[in-house]
Amino acid sequence: MIKKWLKAALFLLPLFIFIGWVNWYVDSYALLRVTYDDIAAQMAAGKHVEGLEDSDYNDRNLLAARLKDMEEAPQIMVLGSSRVYTFDHTMFGTDSFYNAGLSEATIYDLLAVAGIGASQDKLPETAVIGVDAFLFNKSHDNEKWKELESYANYMALTLDGKLSPELARPRKDTDRDWGKTFSLDYFRYNVTLLPDRKRFTVSYTEEWETEGYLKHYDGSVSYQRELREVDPVDVEEMTRQAMEEHVVYRMTDYAEIDEGHFSRLSELADYLLEAGVEVILYLPPYSPMMYNYIESEEAFQITLEVEEKVKNLAVEKGIALYGSYDPAGCGLEMADLYDVYHVKTEKTADTYYPVIPAR
Repeated sequence: MIKKWLKAALFLLPLFIFIGWVNWYVDSYALLRVTYDDIAAQMAAGKHVEGLEDSDYNDRNLLAARLKDMEEAPQIMVLGSSRVYTFDHTMFGTDSFYNAGLSEATIYDLLAVAGIGASQDKLPETAVIGVDAFLFNKSHDNEKWKELESYANYMALTLDGKLSPELARPRKDTDRDWGKTFSLDYFRYNVTLLPDRKRFTVSYTEEWETEGYLKHYDGSVSYQRELREVDPVDVEEMTRQAMEEHVVYRMTDYAEIDEGHFSRLSELADYLLEAGVEVILYLPPYSPMMYNYIESEEAFQITLEVEEKVKNLAVEKGIALYGSYDPAGCGLEMADLYDVYHVKTEKTADTYYPVIPAR
């Protein structure tokens, strides 16, 4: 009987070794060989991270790890979508800064980021909130925020006045999960990436720009050289194609501003103000071509309604509003964009200009 077990063990050992090796080598979710906690520690030490985009990284997990790793709250924090990625500490003249922008952000992501700060007693002195027009388009919500669902729920309960004192503060584990070493489910996905030699791998640098996509220690992003040196003619062609297809990012099927989502923004602003946080709302501009198209198409003029509603919100609460969806106010030109929607780093500061001062 013992010999049979021994033979079975010897037979299965190479299989377990192979499963463990694949999971360790590929590690597509950054659970074993390198973790988001590891990356956050390097960023805290002033290192920038390269390879994240090629690794299909989870920016919400990295944000949770980075904020958890901070000893104290940054003086200034920027919240929003990828359209605020190029806001960096040099714009505000302080190293006490973090860019908490998230890809394809929804209103739930804003709640989640605030929830992290509130639950960890790390709310900033100033919160700059990027308010994209699509934030209030419920038909284009996505599920990415659920990576930070416990924090979003924490903030939602707080805003609703239902946060029970005995409720444990949420905490997201972004460290190693040794249980994934021999996980068959993890293996099934990891092994599909082997033929393309795709794996989670990053490197660290002190250079502010490199050939690739770079996540800075302050949370901001430097895009890859091919985008930094994009031909404006190509950007115009991409924009023209979007217009021909009648597409404005996350603005289709948008009959009305979702009042529930807008109320959440209003409630979040109130909460932050009551907590002593200065709140600044920021409207990221569209390109001249895209904005002209938005103005001319009935289906997308809700963008203008959103801007007016956000302006009214700022006046009502006595908070500052910077920027505009209209590119005219900052002199934005097609040569100032990486692609259809993202403004180049060197132009970003110009888009951040006061429209409504704080009261």
